[in-house]
Amino acid sequence: MSRKAIPLLGIAFLLLTTASSGRAACEYKTIPNPHPDGIAKSYCDRPISKVMGWQGAPWLERPQRLEEERTDLLIRQLELKPGMVVGDIGAGTGHISRMMAEKVGVNGTVWAVDIQPEMIKLLRKKAESLPKGRMEIRQSQPTTLNLPDRILDVAVMVDVYHELEYPRETLQSLMKAVKKGGRVVFVEYRAFDADVPIKPLHTMSVAQVQKEAQDLGLKFEKTQLLSWQNMISFINP
Repeated sequence: MSRKAIPLLGIAFLLLTTASSGRAACEYKTIPNPHPDGIAKSYCDRPISKVMGWQGAPWLERPQRLEEERTDLLIRQLELKPGMVVGDIGAGTGHISRMMAEKVGVNGTVWAVDIQPEMIKLLRKKAESLPKGRMEIRQSQPTTLNLPDRILDVAVMVDVYHELEYPRETLQSLMKAVKKGGRVVFVEYRAFDADVPIKPLHTMSVAQVQKEAQDLGLKFEKTQLLSWQNMISFINP
């Protein structure tokens, strides 16, 4: 072994030790004078936005959504297969859950997760219109999704991650629920794009998503474009 290799091994060991010890680059901070759309808290130097409450349910079901956000393209780019078990995290009214349920078919399951009791009621109503077992409903908590371990082939968060009060803990909980080698997909309104009619705190850049996801060990796979959003996919190691 060369002398040059020794310092490199030392650095690698240090990085591994840091990761295993729980220390991370991304941290929570309090914001003294927060933006009106925020919660007075940042994560990884990103101000966390307020949650869109259940009162905004009609926005999720608006007839124009297919054309404006190309949800059909979103579903196609997820490349879901019959029999898959998928997670819709922050499912809201279940608009995306239902579309995914059609793709996974009779032997597949969609786990629709939301933190708001009012959204859970809407999700249960939507599940009743599907074959039994096609959509499972789970109410999450601020730091945990309450999902079984290693159950999901794919998990998707559509315009949700930027609103999580505890993004680090929630993402850790999600990674436990996704199978090793499974995918975690962030769908976020594109930041710094004048053609995206969304408040800035409800948008994210690809770089910011990568920074936060990779800080927990997710492996970047690819970015795909929708009309208003980016789809950023990672592999769960």
